[in-house]
Amino acid sequence: MSKTLKVIMIVYGVILILVGLAGIVAPEQIAEIWQHTEVVGYAKWFVAALGAVYIAAGVWLIVAGREPQPDINWVKFVITKILLSLAVTVYAILSEFIGFNATMGLVIGVDAVFAVLFLVFYPWGPRQKKT
Repeated sequence: MSKTLKVIMIVYGVILILVGLAGIVAPEQIAEIWQHTEVVGYAKWFVAALGAVYIAAGVWLIVAGREPQPDINWVKFVITKILLSLAVTVYAILSEFIGFNATMGLVIGVDAVFAVLFLVFYPWGPRQKKT
């Protein structure tokens, strides 16, 4: 298994944990990044709950990154998560649910870079099944 894939998984796991923590401790600031000035309580809860999901995914991505081959589904999961997140973010910007600014550009850029990295370093060859 590629050492590069291991590093990419661990780095992206750490990013997910940091984003999750930000969602839990600073939902108002997250809303400002999305260019929303007034945030209702349930939206703050939703951002915090999503933060918890990001932390959980980040932790298990780091664990799977230690030995990706047996946990290849985590690589598939993170590729799917990134591509769906990109699609939803672009849709939200085009629909004017959120505004596009430098921070959103950075979010899109980071996701795009990691999507490419995961796709490039994914073990596309045939795998031997454990017996």
